[in-house]
Amino acid sequence: MQAAAKHKRSDFERTALAHVDSLYGAAYRLTRNARDAEDLVQDALLRAYRFWDSFQQDSNCRRGCCAS
Repeated sequence: MQAAAKHKRSDFERTALAHVDSLYGAAYRLTRNARDAEDLVQDALLRAYRFWDSFQQDSNCRRGCCAS
């Protein structure tokens, strides 16, 4: 079970975390506040990780899991 969790984490880090800067930029444009933008990014990434098992690997992560 632990190997599966490590694999999930590494997949998430490689695929989704590549978009952190774009997420922050979008969140900052929406909030005009650095702390609020950081909170939005954190919430979006936590949600994306929570539902990572349902992410389709051949889909567009930026539009699918990280465009909240």
